[in-house]
Amino acid sequence: MSKKLLILFLFFPLAVLLSWGDDGHLIIARYTLQNLPVEIEYFKQWENYIVKHSIDADIRKFKALTEKPEHYIDIDFYPEFNTGKMITDKNKLIEKYGDSTVTAHGLLPWITLENYNNLVTALKEKNRDKVLIFAADLSHYVADGHQPMHTTLNFDGQLTGQIGIHSRFEVDLVNLHEDEIISSLYSGSGGYVVAALPFIFNYITESNSYLPLIFAADNYAFEYAGSRVTDDYNKLFWFKTKYLITNRMSAASKALASLYYSAWVDAGKPNLKEIN
Repeated sequence: MSKKLLILFLFFPLAVLLSWGDDGHLIIARYTLQNLPVEIEYFKQWENYIVKHSIDADIRKFKALTEKPEHYIDIDFYPEFNTGKMITDKNKLIEKYGDSTVTAHGLLPWITLENYNNLVTALKEKNRDKVLIFAADLSHYVADGHQPMHTTLNFDGQLTGQIGIHSRFEVDLVNLHEDEIISSLYSGSGGYVVAALPFIFNYITESNSYLPLIFAADNYAFEYAGSRVTDDYNKLFWFKTKYLITNRMSAASKALASLYYSAWVDAGKPNLKEIN
């Protein structure tokens, strides 16, 4: 680890710096590109670049903390969400709560939409460099939206006495069980998304719904292991959440494939072989 990264890890919580961990993002990006709709299979030609750069958004966080809010949304902070009437229009949300509040509680849905729209434009322009950049970043933000801990005010268990659950769930378990996760992934190749923003909010809402299970699994493992830093704890936490992790990663892959396909359709179905 470089000196700069070491300093960042010392001064900022892991939960702030990591999202699915590098391994999780790489897994989701690669699985997506290996399971694309037939019409856009040419994207596979760019697989190595997109996979490698699917973690760039996290690297940028190390350099500019202003990018941090782009990786999450504390969606359960908003009373509208808890009553099933979430305000999805960013400007309307800012009008009600103020720009600083909305930013503090995360911009993930809108940065995802922005990257989707940028990908559409890049495909229309047949600009290969921009297509690769926005495809890689879109992969990152879609993956973040499928990580339940990126959708809640209680993002690190700080409200329930479970500090550190963020990295235990999304980094430790993935690193320990990477091979099993990869062999268990399942996904359709995706389909056309009529409206990107509602689609994005739908999968974020679904991710948020899994939080009670994750918090309960952490407490269960702690109760029986007596510690959160033992092999027994990790085994029990994995036992209770492995299907959830596989579900979220598989869903992320399908959602990403759908958005890639939809961006291509919205761009007028350009001949991908002509993009250079």
